[in-house]
Amino acid sequence: MRLSIRGASARLLARAAIFTGIVALSGCSAAIYKVTGDTMTNIGEDVMVPYLLTTDESKIACASGEALTPLLLSFSTVTTPPDQLETLMGLVGGTCASQRAFEHEMAYIRFASEQRISQATNARIESKRWHAIAAARYFRSYQALGRALGEPGGECPMFDNDFEQLIWLLGSISGLQAALADIQSDMAVGVPFNVAPKAERAVACLDDEKHNVKWWGLPKAIRASLWTIVPGVTPAGLDPWQELENARAIGMQEGVRIASALDGLVSYNDSNNDRVRAIIKQHAHSISSTAPNREYRMVDVMGSDLLLELSDRLWTQATGSRTPIGAYGTFWDEKEAEPELDQNLLDELL
Repeated sequence: MRLSIRGASARLLARAAIFTGIVALSGCSAAIYKVTGDTMTNIGEDVMVPYLLTTDESKIACASGEALTPLLLSFSTVTTPPDQLETLMGLVGGTCASQRAFEHEMAYIRFASEQRISQATNARIESKRWHAIAAARYFRSYQALGRALGEPGGECPMFDNDFEQLIWLLGSISGLQAALADIQSDMAVGVPFNVAPKAERAVACLDDEKHNVKWWGLPKAIRASLWTIVPGVTPAGLDPWQELENARAIGMQEGVRIASALDGLVSYNDSNNDRVRAIIKQHAHSISSTAPNREYRMVDVMGSDLLLELSDRLWTQATGSRTPIGAYGTFWDEKEAEPELDQNLLDELL
């Protein structure tokens, strides 16, 4: 009997030891994951994002953003959620989805002009689906901004560094893009109607002469863009279209022309194609005369991509094909001046 009691006690002790070991290992794993998550977040903010901002290939940035988002955000279960990174990743992911929606829009325009009804209908549906995905991603980016730095539209946050100011501006763009993309998806996501006014009030925190020069006219451009969309929010005495023009001038001077892209987008949504064409011409001249800001080259490239898409829309609607290679900044209905003939050369040929 004593032996069986001792044997049972030994087995209980062994099981307790195993259980304790498992708990200890689990706790160790959780600690390792937390350290890894903190490290990944720091690498993302201190190394990956600054590097990507200096690159000039938007397709790689798009693929990197979509691929790394699940990895980076998964650590939010074991450590402090990387809300600032999620703000940026959501904007990048939304841009990727918007690019795919654009491709289907181009197909829709071509099919519709050729009276290929079923193909045009299918392309239109695909476009709306991708706009819905874009709206959802942009909206998640905007929500992450609220968690990271405070609810947009409330009190202005106390920014600790330039990175937080940049995140504040890009997250506000996400709010604007979420509203626009949801409209294009026939309100499939249901982005709240107060997102755009809140984004407008949020950007007012940086809409002054100092920050507009520092951030390439972007604060002014975001606010003025929203003034053209949201009725009743334009401050007395200000013309949103003139403010957009002023913001464009700052962006071209600083070599980060994202303000030009915002002006082009809202002008296109306002069916002001003459203004869109003028913006594209001005942008084409600017990129040939003013080098992009090295530190924020990717932001400038994003602006160029958006304006090229607008140019492609106009060209496709008019001719059935996109902007010809080397013809950005020109349009199908413009005739180049015929070169003058050198009379002496002509006499020699004759």
